[in-house]
Amino acid sequence: MFAHTNPERLKLLNHNEEQRNLKPGQCNKFLHVVIDPAFLKEPHGALVLSKLSELGCKYELAAQPCASTITFYRCLPMKLTTGGTVSEKRADEPFAVHLIDGATFVTYVRNHQLLAVIRGIKEQLPKRRLSLLVFGLLAWCRVHRGCVGRRETEHALTEVQLHEDVSYQLLETDEQVANFVCHFARGIAERPYKQQQMEKHSHDQVYFGNEKKGCVRVEGTAGLQQLYQAQLIKIPAVTLEIAEAIMSVHPSMKSLLEAFRNAGPNEAPNVLAGVSIRRAGGPITTSNRRIGPELSRKIYLMYASTNSKQEL
Repeated sequence: MFAHTNPERLKLLNHNEEQRNLKPGQCNKFLHVVIDPAFLKEPHGALVLSKLSELGCKYELAAQPCASTITFYRCLPMKLTTGGTVSEKRADEPFAVHLIDGATFVTYVRNHQLLAVIRGIKEQLPKRRLSLLVFGLLAWCRVHRGCVGRRETEHALTEVQLHEDVSYQLLETDEQVANFVCHFARGIAERPYKQQQMEKHSHDQVYFGNEKKGCVRVEGTAGLQQLYQAQLIKIPAVTLEIAEAIMSVHPSMKSLLEAFRNAGPNEAPNVLAGVSIRRAGGPITTSNRRIGPELSRKIYLMYASTNSKQEL
């Protein structure tokens, strides 16, 4: 007889799998890029597909409500539920990319139609934030000089940004188009992971924690010494040797601040001036280097100044 599956264990396994699938690199294979065939016309079409394949995203060719448009959806792998059924999640991503060639764009701008055209595209793509790609505008204008003015073009694009909340990119080469689509797809694929990380590190208990190299994780009192040292090093002209010298006299931030307060406003800027600095971890007697009054004053201002515009 086979033992019954533990529902809690199954739930934990599903959770761990979902977390793995969210991570950068792993999440790309669950993103589907739906490309309208008109978007893939030469010279950039083949390169777009090649870049997406390198990224690991799945793509499919399908007519979109608006020609020359790309949309996205995420499809997570099937998993077994506690009831013994298989579930699959598919979710449309609220983003779309629309491409306009330089000649068509110039026509829209000269006829004052760009804003109306973009509104029409957004109506056909509800609940999606639109990004506009203008391909080959400079090349077209070089051949057809005087076809449209720079001020007129900028005015039309600004209207689109302000009234329809549409971002735009002016691209001139097939490489630029392919790279934009690839970077855009990767950003969408990694969006759930980045949102999760932002929520995780916005909590008060892990405010100083991070998974990036060079950051200091603080749990209770563990890590406070390293955080103190890291703060000192961030001050201009404070090296690791200087930070260690300060910490040898004032082992905590509280000790340093109390020294500033006890010295009074006149003497406080010079509290650290006479602190000796070890050179490369050697004994103090081998060096006469001291922090000095100027750097001492800067450190004092860093921690004690109440002027928000104070310059160090």
